[in-house]
Amino acid sequence: MSQLIITNATVVPMTEKRESFNGYVCVSDGVIAEVSAGAPPKAATNGQVIDASGCVLMPGLVNAHTHLYQVLLRAVWEDLPLLPWLRRIYGAAQVLRPEHFYAGTLLGCIEAMRSGVTTLCEHNFLNPHPDCALESIRAIRESGLRAVFARTIMDTGEMVPDCVKEKADRAFRHIEDMITANQGHGELYFMTGPNTPPLNTTPELLKDIRRFATEKSIGISAHVAESVAVVEHTQGKYGKRGVVRFLDDFGIPGPNAVFAHCVHVSDDEIRILEESGTSVSHNPVSNMMLGDGVAPVVKMLRQGVNVALGTDGAASNHSQDVFETMKCASLLQKVHHQDASVIEPYQILRMATIGGAKALGLSSVCGTIEVGKRADLILVRIDSVHTQPVNDLFSQLVHCAKASDVQTVIVNGNIVMRDRELKLHDEQQVLQHAKKNNVDLMERLRKLSL
Repeated sequence: MSQLIITNATVVPMTEKRESFNGYVCVSDGVIAEVSAGAPPKAATNGQVIDASGCVLMPGLVNAHTHLYQVLLRAVWEDLPLLPWLRRIYGAAQVLRPEHFYAGTLLGCIEAMRSGVTTLCEHNFLNPHPDCALESIRAIRESGLRAVFARTIMDTGEMVPDCVKEKADRAFRHIEDMITANQGHGELYFMTGPNTPPLNTTPELLKDIRRFATEKSIGISAHVAESVAVVEHTQGKYGKRGVVRFLDDFGIPGPNAVFAHCVHVSDDEIRILEESGTSVSHNPVSNMMLGDGVAPVVKMLRQGVNVALGTDGAASNHSQDVFETMKCASLLQKVHHQDASVIEPYQILRMATIGGAKALGLSSVCGTIEVGKRADLILVRIDSVHTQPVNDLFSQLVHCAKASDVQTVIVNGNIVMRDRELKLHDEQQVLQHAKKNNVDLMERLRKLSL
């Protein structure tokens, strides 16, 4: 039996109780066995001990929507709205190779880990060859992170290259093969979904996706109502005034669905999200970068919709930093509503932890520090000049703390980063491999003239 004790910590459990206390957490075989104030009993200190003095101990952050390989495309296409940007992203599939996906995904995982992420949802939508997804999965498994791999499908769309359009049956076979090949890897889960409906998915595919997801008991991930242009397309082609309304006709919303963005949704569509139990992944940095608009997060929260946080890919964010995302999520709502009290820091922290876990179907596994949950934990230093003195811990975690303050990252009871030192990877080796693949990808893109 392996045992880990974290002592002298400012424990932030992130439960509904909204509390913090000086105490300790005991972990046994990857499971949280005890959480308490004060010092652990002497009998409990026989295992590995981490002295967390000067640190907050909190649940690992959950990035509920990203595209990890896109770190190779950081700042490649700038100052573009969604549809012209998408045309380039989709077009890149013509030159993307499996080795690009592996190198970019592994670097993205390390960047995420360094910013305190222990769980992420990789929304996979470009599949020019089956090995591209398989190499992404290989990198995620090697990273040591907990992850949901959302292998989505596109079967139509003027801007979608033929090499990534798929028949439903073929795509479903690939997903079934992935699930079978990864049985026994407890930190990896699967979803499917349409990519950006209805821009690149037919009604027939939507019916098939809901049927398949239900049969296989897996979740659905989709980009939903990210820009006005997508809503206008939905209205012009299908006569529906909103993307959520359109998807509701095919049973896509549901408690196992996470809709990324939801920037342009009506009050009636928010009601559909709440009644169906659909979660939303809010991606404020990406939405600002692409000029999409401001998602009605406050309305959604007040209506009872579960809202998580995502970075989106580095091609539309430049970063995998969820601390940055938390601060932006907070400030964007305040300025949008011109009301400094419209959203509280604790709500933001819940979105980044248990909100994300719930969105990915993992609320019984992670997202809070409670006995019986897996030990997905981070230590965040709060004795730096930019976090001291601490007057409001929750506000300062959201508005003052930085990714670089994350000292230690634990996933499933395994220490994957200790005192900023990675335990499973040679960071420089990963970085050099990613740079080499970036050079190759950029050369291929130049020849393609996107």
